[in-house]
Amino acid sequence: METLKKRWQDLPLRRFLILTVCISISMVALASVLIIGGCVAFRHWLLPDPDAVYLTIEETFTDGTVNKSTYLMDFGADLSFLPFEKIEYDRVPIIEDIKQTRYSVEKIETGMDSLSPKRKLAYQICGMIIFVAPTVLAFVAILLCCMYFYRRKLKVPLSVLADATKQIAGQNLDFELVYPCRDEMGELCRSFEDMRATLCENNKIMWNMLDERRLMQASVAHDLRNPIAIIEGYTEYLEKGFKSGEMSREKTIRIAQNLGAAAKRLEQYTESVRLLNQTEEAQLERKSVDARKLLEDISEDLSLLSEQKGISLQVTGHMPQEEIQVDSALLYRVLENILSNGLRYAKQKIHLAYTLEEQMLMITITDDGKGFSPEILNETGKKLFTTGKDGHMGIGLSVSRLLCRKHGGKLELSNTSGGACVKISLSV
Repeated sequence: METLKKRWQDLPLRRFLILTVCISISMVALASVLIIGGCVAFRHWLLPDPDAVYLTIEETFTDGTVNKSTYLMDFGADLSFLPFEKIEYDRVPIIEDIKQTRYSVEKIETGMDSLSPKRKLAYQICGMIIFVAPTVLAFVAILLCCMYFYRRKLKVPLSVLADATKQIAGQNLDFELVYPCRDEMGELCRSFEDMRATLCENNKIMWNMLDERRLMQASVAHDLRNPIAIIEGYTEYLEKGFKSGEMSREKTIRIAQNLGAAAKRLEQYTESVRLLNQTEEAQLERKSVDARKLLEDISEDLSLLSEQKGISLQVTGHMPQEEIQVDSALLYRVLENILSNGLRYAKQKIHLAYTLEEQMLMITITDDGKGFSPEILNETGKKLFTTGKDGHMGIGLSVSRLLCRKHGGKLELSNTSGGACVKISLSV
């Protein structure tokens, strides 16, 4: 029963409307036939047809008993149903036979004037019902059919869509639009839900971008503070020294060198910010590639880089021979950045492991160096990593993290008992 009800509810709008109309027409036809048939029979009872007669059969027995029967029939009708062999009658009032059985045929008065006022009114009302009933039933059927169609197929989805529209107009995307029916309105609701989910995702991306922009501005303001303060301090020191005439030539040269170093740090930082902005605006170009061959080629290239630095690169992992959707250039860039940082701090070896899990490419790079400093591990919310007291910007880590996010993944930093660990995940 539930299955039939679900199939009925899931019918397409056009088919549902056609079936509903057909059922309504059938019910109207049946009701009209019953009403008209009843009224015709009632009118015939009130006022029989012009050829109708009453046949009266009166039998008199020897003991004086009289048995009388009356039948309403059309004149000249078959009388074989009567308990006599054959009876013929004509338009005569009385016929007698030798069996002491008397037959009489009485013509019925069929004129309207012969009816009483109540019977006449009933006869007229029946005539009106015969004429009006099909029209009224058809109108009621159309009205009920429209109401049923609206209530079963339109009311709920329209209410759901109206509520969802109000939610979106109120800048609330944190809801779910659910309408389980599989008809056209269900498809419309599902399309609306897909649109809401896309808007919600785009909204989150936009807020993340704004939040990253805010963090970047805060990071810039914070990290520019030291070199600017150094430049201001040396400028004041030079001004005082020149006014007092106590500034030696050697001291002036050393201060000038320090000012140049501070300016170089400012230039390095602004270049890092420019490079990050270019990376953020870069477009992702996914292509279908063989996963195993791609990782083998990348591992071979990275091994050459490690050999040049005198570091051993160990690659482990098993990649199935299947097609994945990935931006190869982006993946190369991320791994080269991470490996370059690892080669700077590794002592003897770097280990690279990769797996493919649930359409996510997982790559882990570990080294035997001193690991990441607490300052770097605590800067997960920043857009730029500051990797040393000398003001060196961790542009490689920052660019790699941004590229991983663009590829639907992330970059995580941690330390192990033997050194630094970088985990990369990319949606493929």
